[in-house]
Amino acid sequence: MTGGGPPAPPEELPAYLVDALESQSPDRLRLASNYALSLAGWKESRADQELQAQSAQDTDEVPDDWDDETWEDALEEAVDKAGIASTKGTITTKTINDNDYYYLQWRDGEQIKSQYVAPVSPDRE
Repeated sequence: MTGGGPPAPPEELPAYLVDALESQSPDRLRLASNYALSLAGWKESRADQELQAQSAQDTDEVPDDWDDETWEDALEEAVDKAGIASTKGTITTKTINDNDYYYLQWRDGEQIKSQYVAPVSPDRE
């Protein structure tokens, strides 16, 4: 880059990180850049693994307390609301106020998104 001042940092970066980067040499900045990209890839992979580990079951399996048709309807409604393919996503269980609920979770870029499916116990629906 020739002339002018340094590039403006992204607003999302905290000042302490910007200050630390601005004080580094070009070689160290390249090392930091490579490390940051590797670390981001590792964290994304780790998040995917955690999402899989949280999985209560495959979306093809019907939970024990549910009949096939009622579960398929609840799952289809969640997939429609999420706007994702029926083959995408993992069913997870979340506890909210001492009650367990099924959620459909999927990765969208760097974010993990969720869509409510149903309570774990169908009689609580």
